[in-house]
Amino acid sequence: MAKEIRIIQVAFNVLDPDQLQQYEHVRLRPNQSGFLKRLIQRDIDGGVMGPRQTVAGLQDDFTVEGFI
Repeated sequence: MAKEIRIIQVAFNVLDPDQLQQYEHVRLRPNQSGFLKRLIQRDIDGGVMGPRQTVAGLQDDFTVEGFI
């Protein structure tokens, strides 16, 4: 089966501490392409950035009712 591969480059300014941290994080991944594709898919799906946090029992803390 034939493939048609397209390449998009990503550049990091390693003099910027934030970009250096991002670069190092991606560089240490064994499958850098797959890692970046999963991040893009999460963004497309409307996922949250950063670790997900859930609050147990939040629905039991209060009741929302109408007001006049």
